Amino acid sequence: MAVMLLITYNVTDPEGFAAYNPGSLPTIGATIAKHGGSITFAGAPEVVRGEGTAAAVGLTFPDADAAKAWLEEPDYAEAKAIRLATTDTITEAIVPLL
Repeated sequence: MAVMLLITYNVTDPEGFAAYNPGSLPTIGATIAKHGGSITFAGAPEVVRGEGTAAAVGLTFPDADAAKAWLEEPDYAEAKAIRLATTDTITEAIVPLL
């Protein structure tokens, strides 16, 4: 079943984060595609109710195993380390698509 990997976060180090986005976008895109995924959305969400984060990214994958494999992809590890080091309030959630 196709899934969306939803990643939300707040950037705590904008200068450092620039090494991730836009700096690592070619690597990020290539590794997502390697696992059959695609970027569905990325940007600042408009929070209608509750507490949100400054950034939200939605990635579509063929199944949960592919999404999890991308999160652990060795070719993504360096970029992921930058994202984790320069953000907080991080959520990574897999949601089935209807």
